[in-house]
Amino acid sequence: MKNYLFYLLLAASVSLSGCGNSSDTTSVDAAGRHNEDLLESTGKDERAGWFVAEATSGGLFETEMGRLASSKAADPRVKQLGQKMLDHHLQQNTQLKQIADLKNLMVPTSLGDDHQEQYNKVMAQAGQAFDKAYLEALIKDHKEAIEQFEEMSQDGKDTELKTFAAKGLPLLQAHLAQAEQLQQDLNF
Repeated sequence: MKNYLFYLLLAASVSLSGCGNSSDTTSVDAAGRHNEDLLESTGKDERAGWFVAEATSGGLFETEMGRLASSKAADPRVKQLGQKMLDHHLQQNTQLKQIADLKNLMVPTSLGDDHQEQYNKVMAQAGQAFDKAYLEALIKDHKEAIEQFEEMSQDGKDTELKTFAAKGLPLLQAHLAQAEQLQQDLNF
């Protein structure tokens, strides 16, 4: 009887591992591909689906990095900036998820590979090296996000996402300016 249960559990775990329940189903690429296929099949602009996937990954990255900085940063100003990133990007992520849900678009629930790699590099640092690495990552990511949001706000065909991007752009630009100013103040 014990052997029977063991083999039954083993067979169930093997079959589940092959059913798409891996973390890849929530990755940025998987979400982007799903969204692209869905939008393309309905005759809508598939770039909007990739925007949702990539902007969500960027937002998740900023919240996780903000959470990390708010507890690990050496300089209190970096801690404060981290907390601000956490708060603001949680709000922005929630808004984007609501729009995505209305459109049946998939959002990633975990960081993309590039964001995860960057997070791991920053997390491995301590003290001033952490603060410097955090600010560098924050600046790089915000520059990329601003480019994506500008493109969507100017050229996007989806009204809700275009409006979301246009409203989010000033916040991202303010974050970038704050991070660059702090980087300059700390002589990094």
